[in-house]
Amino acid sequence: MEITKYPEAHLRKDADGMTLLGARYRDTGALRFPPPEFLQAGEAAEPIAMGAGGRLYTFTTVYPGKAPAYALGMVDFDNGLRVFGRLAWPEGAEPAIGDAVCVVASTLPDGTPDYAFAPLKGDAA
Repeated sequence: MEITKYPEAHLRKDADGMTLLGARYRDTGALRFPPPEFLQAGEAAEPIAMGAGGRLYTFTTVYPGKAPAYALGMVDFDNGLRVFGRLAWPEGAEPAIGDAVCVVASTLPDGTPDYAFAPLKGDAA
């Protein structure tokens, strides 16, 4: 069985800011985020821009002992996909279900570029 690496990243910076990139399987039309890391023999997928943001479906705050607390959330996008990620709310502001969010650049602890969700201006409590 032939396995090939999927060639696209899961986010890009464009004129409107950060955009998440999902994948659409050519044979079924199914959407996926994150895109597959590998494709098996006969599979074909193309990148699909998911947009620069969505609506906060749900969230939780994690309190990891002595480290600072951080929030994680699920965001609904217009294409029907729900995406999990960190929330980057301003100090003292609280997220609320239904908040409009945008994708922002973030960095993982190991230095890998990633994404987070921030409130659109005027949507943070």
